[in-house]
Amino acid sequence: MKLLLDANISWRIVKLIGNDFSDSLHSNVIPVNQPAKDIEIWQFAKQNNFTILTHDDDFEKLLLLKGAPPKVIILKTFNKNTKQIAELLISKKEIIESFISNNDLMILEIY
Repeated sequence: MKLLLDANISWRIVKLIGNDFSDSLHSNVIPVNQPAKDIEIWQFAKQNNFTILTHDDDFEKLLLLKGAPPKVIILKTFNKNTKQIAELLISKKEIIESFISNNDLMILEIY
């Protein structure tokens, strides 16, 4: 499962979720000028079959404007630390897998 983490999510999460989401990357390692802009993250995700993971509602706007792919997962996890977010993602793994494999869905919110 290929998740591309937006800049507003800690890069440390990639390591913490590695066993469950092994093909995940953080936007700070994609081949664009850093920090990566939302549109650059969007284009990279689309070209490389990633699902974007973010806290940022701007990706929802891009999704409505441009359509999928890529799909977008928006974390609505206020006041959670990096470890708690990683644990939440791992606990929602089946839901995330189902979302990614369903061609009729474009956006998933996780609380």
